[in-house]
Amino acid sequence: MTLASQLTERVSIQQQVRVDDGYGGQTVSWSELANVFANVTPVYVSDSERVIGDQLNARAGYRVKVRLRTDIKASMRVVWKSRTLVIHSLHETGEALSILTYEENL
Repeated sequence: MTLASQLTERVSIQQQVRVDDGYGGQTVSWSELANVFANVTPVYVSDSERVIGDQLNARAGYRVKVRLRTDIKASMRVVWKSRTLVIHSLHETGEALSILTYEENL
């Protein structure tokens, strides 16, 4: 199966942008770096479960596979459907970039 045939979802790759707030400070917002086709699959992210107090706090993990790009960094995020995915790690595999993510807790 070719890489192109696996990339059936649209995702937005976003980067942080600092904007002056008009009061001498800055606020952080997000700007789209790219809107690309991807393959998104659920995965187990080893640090996605943490015990906070007496409660288990679990976050969904996803592998987002896109065509190889060199401008995606771990400080960025992926938006897929209504989910905001924090980048955990990046792995180059031939012509693809696998981005391991976990769902952001809001």
